[in-house]
Amino acid sequence: MSYTVSEFITLRLKQLGCRHVFGVPGTSCSDFIDALMADEDMHFINTVNELEAGYAADGYGRQGALGAVTVAYGVGTLSMANGIASALTERVPLIVINGGPTDKDWRIEAEYDVRFSHGTGFGKTDLKVFASLALAAEEIRTLDNAAAIIDELLTTAIEGSGPVYLEIPQNLWKQPIGEFSPNLQYTPKRFTAGQAQFNHTAHSLLRTATRPVVLLGAELIRFGLVEEAMRFVEFQQLPFYTTMLSKSLVSEDHPLFCGVYDSDLAPSTITQGVESADAVIALGCLFGIDHRHLVVTLGNKLCRVAYHKAMQGKTVLPALSLGAALETLNALPLLNTTARHIPSVAGLSYVERRAQWQGKLARKPFGLGHDDIFAAIGEFITEVTAPYYVCLDTCLASFPGADIPLTDVQCFLANPVWLSIGQGTPAALGAHFATGKRPLIVTGDGGFQMVAQTFSTFVKYNIPAIIVIIDNGSYAIEQFLIDESFFTKPDVEALPYVLLNGWKYENMPHVYNGGLGLRVTDYAGLLGALNYAHARPDQPCVIAAQIPMKDLPAENRRFLGLE
Repeated sequence: MSYTVSEFITLRLKQLGCRHVFGVPGTSCSDFIDALMADEDMHFINTVNELEAGYAADGYGRQGALGAVTVAYGVGTLSMANGIASALTERVPLIVINGGPTDKDWRIEAEYDVRFSHGTGFGKTDLKVFASLALAAEEIRTLDNAAAIIDELLTTAIEGSGPVYLEIPQNLWKQPIGEFSPNLQYTPKRFTAGQAQFNHTAHSLLRTATRPVVLLGAELIRFGLVEEAMRFVEFQQLPFYTTMLSKSLVSEDHPLFCGVYDSDLAPSTITQGVESADAVIALGCLFGIDHRHLVVTLGNKLCRVAYHKAMQGKTVLPALSLGAALETLNALPLLNTTARHIPSVAGLSYVERRAQWQGKLARKPFGLGHDDIFAAIGEFITEVTAPYYVCLDTCLASFPGADIPLTDVQCFLANPVWLSIGQGTPAALGAHFATGKRPLIVTGDGGFQMVAQTFSTFVKYNIPAIIVIIDNGSYAIEQFLIDESFFTKPDVEALPYVLLNGWKYENMPHVYNGGLGLRVTDYAGLLGALNYAHARPDQPCVIAAQIPMKDLPAENRRFLGLE
């Protein structure tokens, strides 16, 4: 059977577990979208705008399958660049499929100085931009060896766990691809040069440690290595933590699970448990600004491996793959039988996990704050039986969100390394299509206003997402980072440029022709709204949780000396 270029790419996506392609239609990619629509196993998810499409593909790719996105050349691709940067930074396998200008377009521009549609007139802008935002970028101008080039690109996305970029002239979509292998066949690269040195380092640290811990990261999910990591943890009986990027990697009911180390502002039980350790083995962790204090202060007590790079302190060890490192760790004998204190949080509620902060939960008839919102969500999640996928947008709520108790696995998404405000809501769209789980989104009002049109996509595809908007009328996280005195001094006013135009979020269903809209101002009201939305699994719901502008999560209050 002969395959066109469009049909071949569609086939390869299916073989890699990708059944949904996100995008906004344009003439440059319409022939590819037609091929997707003609395949009963594939679905083209038409988003409202290109940034939403990029974020959605990012959210999809975090769930174990390849993400995919296609939008119009130039005006579309450049609009979604931030979503692809998110995937690059947080190592998400994803492919950008772009229909580009034809040879005729380039010739006429060069000879007559006449722009083609969406061209900048300054060369191959899309290719140049995405070459810096992807692990690899390819422009195919002839079909000779095209199938092999595409296969190599897809292999790079999977093995490197990151985005790649493919550009094909729009007049080639319906052309025959030529000969190709029926299946995408490749041998995953595995680096073992650092195995012996890593083994010696880990063995030495664990053999003498009295307070060892393990940090488990998102790469374990990307490459299906969670079981191997837990075999090591359980055999050595080591307390383990996750990062925010890998929260719910395993059930948080596990007796050795001690919490999420999201930063040095985490609850004291967590910061003390990790930062006072005399040996930390970090497996598949990506470290961002919130981990700088930890990594620098631990020094040589930190032994880590992620994405083929192993280190002890500042020393880079020979190249090593995470799978090869786990082989080494699982071959170690039981290294230390000293009784250890395991500060487990298994079975603890949100309130119990944060019990060391007295007075942080208002629980007043007419009051609501950051911690109250998450206490209500924690209570709700614990009581319902249906699986929810929790998506936490970047905002001040990132800190208390780490303590939501989750007993389901791989049901949490955040953007803690790239830290892009607005990512959470459209990323939840992609996570839903990948997992089938119902999204429960927590977002600041500033981030939500950037991507509010995603609510329309939820309505269109009957996705019963529950969106809790922390409505304080400002970019509160920016206010905190720029001038924290606003939160400590009653007479200090907010910076004028962090203030938002107040939206009546509860009225959004009238604009977007579907869904539910609610506004709450206290704990009981929020818990009731969550249960009201839960009982209506056929439509999305937006809940505006109104809180005072000067409210802060407990972590931030402690940082300012208010706790």
